[in-house]
This record gives sequence, C-alpha cells and structure tokens, in this order.
Amino acid sequence: METSTGQVKRKKKLEFPRPFAIMMLIVLIFSILSYVIPSSTYQTVSVTYTQADGSEKTRSVIDPDSWAISETDQNITLMQYITSFIRGMEAVPDIIFYLFIVVGCFYIVSETGAMTAGIGRLIVKLGKKKILIVPILICVFAFLGSTTGAYEEMLCFIPILAPIMIAAGFDSLLTVGIVMGGGTAGFAGATTNAFTLGVAQGISGLPMFSALGYHIICLVCFTALLCVLLLWYAKRLEKDQSRSLMYEQDKIYAANNEVDFSQLPEFTTRRKIILVTVLLTLAVMIFGILKYGWYFEELCGLFMVMGLVVTFINGKGINWFCDTLVAGMKTIVTGALIVGFARAILVVLNDAQILHTILHACATAVQALPSFMAVVGQYVFQCLMNYIIPSGSGQATATMPIMAPLADLTGISRQTAVLCEVIGDALSNPFTPTSGNIHAGLALAGIPWVTWAKYWWKFLCIEYGLGLVLVIIADLIKLGPF
Repeated sequence: METSTGQVKRKKKLEFPRPFAIMMLIVLIFSILSYVIPSSTYQTVSVTYTQADGSEKTRSVIDPDSWAISETDQNITLMQYITSFIRGMEAVPDIIFYLFIVVGCFYIVSETGAMTAGIGRLIVKLGKKKILIVPILICVFAFLGSTTGAYEEMLCFIPILAPIMIAAGFDSLLTVGIVMGGGTAGFAGATTNAFTLGVAQGISGLPMFSALGYHIICLVCFTALLCVLLLWYAKRLEKDQSRSLMYEQDKIYAANNEVDFSQLPEFTTRRKIILVTVLLTLAVMIFGILKYGWYFEELCGLFMVMGLVVTFINGKGINWFCDTLVAGMKTIVTGALIVGFARAILVVLNDAQILHTILHACATAVQALPSFMAVVGQYVFQCLMNYIIPSGSGQATATMPIMAPLADLTGISRQTAVLCEVIGDALSNPFTPTSGNIHAGLALAGIPWVTWAKYWWKFLCIEYGLGLVLVIIADLIKLGPF
C-alpha cells in the first residue's frame, strides 16, 4: 500500500519470541491454568538408597497412595507470577554459578590456543576423512554423559568447537548436536549415571546400576544412531555449506572467532601440557563423581584449579587469570540466567499445586491402558513429563514412586519402568523449550531456538522411535532382576 508521499508501507514480519519471552509466556500459561486445573497434593515419605560411592542418602519422594484434591485452589496471583522468575533463579544458584565458573575456566583454555591447535591439527591430519571428527567427539561426550552424568559441564566446549567446525566446512548446528546430542545419547544409555539411573533405581528398590549389560546396549544404540544422523548431515555440509540454516549467521560468528587451518597456532610443548591438564581434570572429575559423589561445589573448585594451573603453564599471572575468567563469564550471562527463568515454570506449578494433578492424571491414563500397551504408556508419559520437569533426578523423584508400583500392577518389570524414565528424561534434553540448558548452549553458539528446532526435530523423532523399540524389547524379555 502506497502513502501520499509514495512511500511503501511494508507489513512488519513477525519474529519468534526470544528465550526469555518463551519462558515468560509458558509461565503465564501455567499461571492461567491454575484457575482451571484443581490443586492437589501427594504426601511425601523418606526413602533411603545407596549412592554410587556406597554411602546412603535419604530423599523425600511422594507416596503414590496419598493423592488428594486440595480444599482450596491455589490460583496464581499477579505478584506470584512476576516474582516467579527471581524465585526460579534463587532455586538454582548452584547451576547458574556453575555455568559461569566452568565456561569462564574453559575460556581461559581457549585463549591459550591449545584447543584450536590440537583439534585443528587433528582435523588437518584426517584430511579428506575430516568428517570422522564427528563420531570421535560424539563418543567422547556420550561416554561422559553415560558414566558421570555430565551435561552442563559440556556446554563449555561449544564456543571452543564452533569456530573450528565452521572453519572445517561444517556449522554451529552440528557443533551443538555433537556436544548436547552426544551427552543426550549418554544419558539415554546411562550406565553409572548416579543423577538419573542411580536415583531412579534407588527409589524403585533396585540394586544400584543393575541391568548394566542392557544399558550398555542402549548406550551403543543411541550413540551409533546419533553418529549416523550427524554424519549424514555433515556430508551434506561438505558438499554445500550454504545449505545450513545458520550459514549467514555462522559467517558473522566465524569472522569474530576466526580459525585459519593454514595458519593454526603452533602446537608447542606448553600447549600440549595444557591439553593434558584438561584431560587430567576431566579424569579427576569422573573419579570424583563416581567415587565421592561430587556435585556442583566440588566441580567448580576443580575447574577453578584447572584454570589457575593453565594460566601459570601459559606463563601468565593472576591478573590475566581474573580478567580472562570474567571475559569468559560474560559469554554465558544470557545462557546462565535463562536457567533461572526456566525453573520459574516449576515454581509456578508448585505454587499452584497443579504439578501433582498433572502427574496423577497421566498416571491414571497409563493405568487404564491394556496390559500390552502399558509399557508404551509409561514411555510416552516419561517423555512428556520431561517437558514439564526438565531435570533427570527431579523427574525420577517425582515419577518413580508412582510408576514403579504401577509397573507391578500392569506386569511390567520395575527395571523396564526405570528404563522408560531414563530414556524419556534424556531424549528431549537438547530440544525442550522449558530447559535452561539448551538455551544456554544455543546462546554460546548464537543459534535462535526456533532455528535449532527446525534442525533437530527430525532427529528427535527418530531417537524417540529407537527408545520405544528398546523399552518394548526390555518388556518382552522381562528385564530384571524384577
């Protein structure tokens, strides 16, 4: 339409909401639903289970027979809505500060040029077979996820790997797929992951890390599938990098983080020692998590030590360490804060006391299914619950006290019910918009969530299909011990 001055009025293009806007909208929707969905509660009981290090831990879980409608509905007020975001950040300070510390310390490693020199030379040596870097890295991240439950820890590798992968002819989408998708494959094939498998088995009364053989099969299957999917995508990029949904944005990203394979930093003895230091740190991390149950506080201290050691190996002083650490933290501000905004969803669900209502409704629907469909119902239930409770241990704590006894009633082994929880929790981790982790990872690579969703949804559907096959097989063989 032309105006009198001859200027053309252009229709304003609608933009997809930013991550913070997505969280605010989801919290608003659940706040409104609090006026529709009745409030209810389960009573909690204390359950003692054995951790990976052999010590006993007590956790409060719901009593599946205690569900009751509340006498009055807890409708969300305007004040509860607007304060839910700060309360969400108050609920997860350990994760937020952990992201700041880990990303900041790995930024120090990145600034030494050791990662670029090492991984860059590996890609150069692979030559025409450079695409093999994809399965190599996937296997590393899957192993870490399966054994230690590392996931947030992996985010720091995204800004390090993204410029290298883009310069090699790939893109930032593949980078995030390798890192977070690899971690997801490890979570789905959990072997000694105390945060998901350990908690779920402990609550279900199963021996810690039992049915290990079948979980290893799951790990191999999910890792192999991801390798096939991302190798297929990488081959497409090798033929034409412009086919990437992030092609234009990646050019800008690469210009600001340039990697030239013809002029890689010299792989000096000092840089080799720095990489060895990083590998030793990861080894200590695995040992600490498995042996002593280390969590965010201990891991933050470990990575701080790594950052200091790397600084001194690099011939720099404490001022350089502090300045570089802060510079690294700046790169994750958006990603770290979005974790708190995502937790606001759970804050509102708890304020309104409708989380247990949703949980009870889903469990009732699963119980009503024919016996041969019960395992499918449990699997779908756990997949959907991760969009509401995007926390492995949190989901296990909330669902397994209900789903384990329900498995007994429907003829499913408790081990299979645990498998449904472990796989259902894992697969949506690199996709769900209610998870702060994926938004943090995408922020580090400069990828909008809607672009990522267009890229990943097909892979996610295939992974869901594989997960369904694996839980059905587990049900058919009556995966045990019970």
